[in-house]
Amino acid sequence: MEYANKYLESFVEGLNSPVHEINKKELLPSQFLTELLELTTRVQSKKGRIFFFGNGASASFANHMALDWSKNGGVLALSLSDSALLTALANDYSYEDAFKEFARINALGKDDLVVTISSSGNSLNVVSVLDYANEVGAASIALSGLKPDNKSRKKAKLSVYYSFKTYGMVECAHQVYLHLWLDAFMNVLEWDRNETQNMNNKEFRI
Repeated sequence: MEYANKYLESFVEGLNSPVHEINKKELLPSQFLTELLELTTRVQSKKGRIFFFGNGASASFANHMALDWSKNGGVLALSLSDSALLTALANDYSYEDAFKEFARINALGKDDLVVTISSSGNSLNVVSVLDYANEVGAASIALSGLKPDNKSRKKAKLSVYYSFKTYGMVECAHQVYLHLWLDAFMNVLEWDRNETQNMNNKEFRI
């Protein structure tokens, strides 16, 4: 029990103290979320898309959020979940440029938003797609952790950085923030409701 208590105490402490930045300027969490929601609304109003990118567990989060935003959030979202396409792009270009090429062939543009999810923030394919987003004028947000000087934090226009020292903690925090963003956009209030959500088409309740 002592291990579990210390683990959860450490997680809650770190979860409550991320660094939120826009164009390298640190903002309060509430200010950052307001700006992020306004950005997301602009993407939606201009028929833009959200591109989610990650490796390993973060790839699962990318797939998960692309599903949730497209189905529930009302914004078309994409992730590189097709193994045939991923391996083709990695083979024909490089694994480093696979995310970038996926964005390119899907005509990433200034009305779109790139989201990178990387515990280290230094994965080469994540860094490459952030460079490409900057090149074409697309907005970008990087979720990262571990070392504070990671590359994705420096390259993304928006950044949420968690100072955890272990991967599991960073990954859990990223998943929480991704859902926080989506639920805030949909105005889901866990603390102010009496009935549970039902995502089934026939009895849909946000």
